[in-house]
Amino acid sequence: MHWSQSQRRRRGKVIWTDLLGYAASAMVLATFCTTSMRQLRLLGIGSNILFILFGLMAHIHPVLLLHLVLLPVNLARLMQMRSRAPPAAPLQTFESRL
Repeated sequence: MHWSQSQRRRRGKVIWTDLLGYAASAMVLATFCTTSMRQLRLLGIGSNILFILFGLMAHIHPVLLLHLVLLPVNLARLMQMRSRAPPAAPLQTFESRL
């Protein structure tokens, strides 16, 4: 079977769109496996970005809208966590441990 140029382009787009959707879904799954809030937020931000791209490419507006709303929420929560974090402990030298 011979594919026209537009069919090949559409076919390639579907493959890349599907892969993007699977990658975004895998990142969401990874958020359920994290043990720290920082990891959860970072993975959430990554999945938001991938789902935004997926929603744009696949023309799925509810997915696009949801992740356009969730991205700033995750970013704001991550910034709140960073501002509340206790100061880092000073580095110890070998001599200070003796």
